[in-house]
Amino acid sequence: MPKKLTLKFTLISAFCGLSLIGSILLTVITSYEVKSFIREQLRLRITDTANIMATQIDGELHQSIQTVEDDKSDAYIKLKNALQIMREHGTGIANAYTMRKQENGEFAFIVDGSEKDQNATGDIYPQSSVTPMLNSALNINSDDKSPRSETDIYKDDWGVWLSAYAPIFTKSGQFDGIVGIDVSAQSIQDQEFKYIVTISSISLVCIFLMMPLGFVFASRIRRPLEALTTEMEKIGRFELNDEIFVPTRIYEINRMVQRLESMRRGLRSFEKYVPSDLVRDLIELGRDAKLGGEKKNLTIFFSDIANFTSISERLEPEKLVGFLGEYLTVVNDALSQNQATVDKYIGDSVMAFWGAPRNVENPAIKSCQAALECQRKINLLSQKWQSNGLDVEFKTRIGIHTGDVIVGNIGSETRMNYTIIGDNVNLASRIESANKFYGTSILVSETTHQQAKKRFVMRLIDFAVLNGKSTPIRLYELVGYKGDMNKNQLYQIELYEKAFHFYTERRFPMAIFLLNRLLNKNPFDYAAYLLLERCEKYQLHAPSKDWQGEYILEVK
Repeated sequence: MPKKLTLKFTLISAFCGLSLIGSILLTVITSYEVKSFIREQLRLRITDTANIMATQIDGELHQSIQTVEDDKSDAYIKLKNALQIMREHGTGIANAYTMRKQENGEFAFIVDGSEKDQNATGDIYPQSSVTPMLNSALNINSDDKSPRSETDIYKDDWGVWLSAYAPIFTKSGQFDGIVGIDVSAQSIQDQEFKYIVTISSISLVCIFLMMPLGFVFASRIRRPLEALTTEMEKIGRFELNDEIFVPTRIYEINRMVQRLESMRRGLRSFEKYVPSDLVRDLIELGRDAKLGGEKKNLTIFFSDIANFTSISERLEPEKLVGFLGEYLTVVNDALSQNQATVDKYIGDSVMAFWGAPRNVENPAIKSCQAALECQRKINLLSQKWQSNGLDVEFKTRIGIHTGDVIVGNIGSETRMNYTIIGDNVNLASRIESANKFYGTSILVSETTHQQAKKRFVMRLIDFAVLNGKSTPIRLYELVGYKGDMNKNQLYQIELYEKAFHFYTERRFPMAIFLLNRLLNKNPFDYAAYLLLERCEKYQLHAPSKDWQGEYILEVK
């Protein structure tokens, strides 16, 4: 996988890179324009100079010089002196000379007034060094009197030059040759190079000076983007409670923040419909929800409001919904605080479980804690309503069972629910319903009791065959935390369990004796009253020989 680059490094690199490219382009364009301007101005100047020099040359004298023997003539000396004077008065002129085209087509020097390396009359100009412009200048007709200059710097056997040529005419108008002047271009090239180095140095300095600006610019973009990334990571973890705040003046980032906030609000609403832990697991695993389930040992929780039908009949629907909303909120809080997965609300009933989608340590203990907390918070809620003059009180029945179930995404390909199914789910529901028969608030199964009995006080209520089942199970009433019970409460529990022991051994008189003692102390113990009634019945009509203490519970 290619190495990832940080945004800060990328922005600063891009900023400096663009500055470098801009500086290079500026250097190239400026250098070209300056070079073109300097050369054009020099070309015009030396063209004018050559033309002036040509007008100062006496065509007849020039025509009289034909061979090397003429180098001693007065005409030659006069023309050479004139060329040298004009060369010396010109700026930067290295060579001033006249040339003529010979009959054989070669170009020969006639008078050479150069500063050094002078050519004698008749010396042939090397054909390899003849430029198109020089060739054009020596092949003009008598009607063309315009001077010419090289369009660019050229190199020959004597150096690097920029040259201009002007025609020499006799008084009769006959073309006899040209005046040529050469300006050394080495100084021009040196100046151009110096200019390029200067511009490049300035550009590099500008780049280094721009780096702090690039850092500031990158930081102004990076900081809000990093903050935005942090908020997106929170949403990725399904942490949706905090408001998104990303300070920036950049319009596009503000729009991203607005869209992210809209997504957060939507997901926060969505969170109310599905278990948050489930969504977090799917996000962390990076996969879509698919139909399917697995067998797991979970602790299951059902709750229901006692006499809810009669309560709903005497309340207006709007008020009922309000009361129910407050009630379900406190139940949900108690469950969530104890790591439960709240599966669904079925009217006034709540279904939850522990151990999926994430494993929970001591799920049976967590479920009992949640049940006791539910009862505590519901009692406080009812007291609040009554203190406000509202004749409303919710009493809740809770059933808890631990067993194997199928947990997963149940439903269709287009609509599914993360839930649990199986016989043990039905059994947990039946345990909750059994509270109505025994007059209890929280009943748990024997499997839950075994896992939580060290932490809580529980009373064995019955050995019952629940409605729709064929196998009896022990039911325990969850009374409270160990350490919170007083001696009188513990004594009453002891009396009941001893009575139940005598009941299962068919020692009904002893059981009746203990139950009467218990009811004298606590006449509101409805479970004790039921067991007493059953013992009295069996004392008169003994159960079958294969009876082992079970009781068939027909209530749903």
